[in-house]
Amino acid sequence: MLGHKNIRTTQHYAKIVDKKVDHDMANLKIKLEEKKPNQTTISTI
Repeated sequence: MLGHKNIRTTQHYAKIVDKKVDHDMANLKIKLEEKKPNQTTISTI
């Protein structure tokens, strides 16, 4: 948990952390989708 004498400092770092988490999660999603095997459906006639 962040805690500084000045609340603005904490707010500043919290925004940076949120942006970093968003960026990292987007990258993780891309990597996981690249590793996902092709999911094709087999239809029966």
